[in-house]
Amino acid sequence: MDAETALELMGGIARWKALHDVGVRAGELARAVAAGSVLRPGHGIYALPGIAPEITAAVRAGASLGCVSAAQSHGLWVHRQHGLHLSAPRSVRDVRYGRMHRLRQTYGPLVPVEVCLRQVMACLPLSEALVIAESAVVKSLVTVEDLHRLSTGRGSKRAGRVIEAINPGSESAPETLARHTLQEAGYTVVCQRRINRVGRVDLEVEGRLLLEIDGRVHHSDEQSFTEDRRRWNELTIMGLDLLVVPAKQVLAYPRSILVPVRRYFAERGDTHAVASAVFAA
Repeated sequence: MDAETALELMGGIARWKALHDVGVRAGELARAVAAGSVLRPGHGIYALPGIAPEITAAVRAGASLGCVSAAQSHGLWVHRQHGLHLSAPRSVRDVRYGRMHRLRQTYGPLVPVEVCLRQVMACLPLSEALVIAESAVVKSLVTVEDLHRLSTGRGSKRAGRVIEAINPGSESAPETLARHTLQEAGYTVVCQRRINRVGRVDLEVEGRLLLEIDGRVHHSDEQSFTEDRRRWNELTIMGLDLLVVPAKQVLAYPRSILVPVRRYFAERGDTHAVASAVFAA
């Protein structure tokens, strides 16, 4: 087997012994390194060009990328980074590179999605774990039933809170954060509310206020920009109330979503909604 093919099968990076075990010859590997089709990022470590530096750090430590670090590599939504999170058996003692999650078995350079999610639900704050776990369900990488199965044993109560808060209808991390923040503050929230002639609106609060979490990525072309304005105008013509909140603002400070929502209900004398919001403040 040639070096490039072997590395592709091993996740893009491996130690010399692993490559030798699958039939890669030393001379062929040396030629690949000389040609630049294979890199040597560390002693006895070989990788394909473009391998993420955090994965290289994991392999150097004799570990796998885990938890929130693995979530990003798996393409899941991640609200905040928490430094490098690695996974390895207790026999691996090199913890210079970041936080180490201990496992009974070893994996490749990256732990599987299910292992990653189990670690995330046990390690991260509730809202940040929710963003990652919910995206895994939205992307059909796991089901809610899979998550319940993963949450048995130690940390199951904490994981249960994350799973209970999941809504498969969410379409982005800012939307998940906004919904969760409002629900924690005592508001009733419907995700992806469908309205005739408008389509789906991100969130509906207390059955009367509509919220759009507006991200710049969704307005990258003139057509989508114009369509959103048509939809928002249609809501006004129909007599429905809409607030548009920047996604970047929600990501930076999720509780900022409460400011315009509280003002909306306070100025309309909605004592129930105001009381719920003040109690949760």
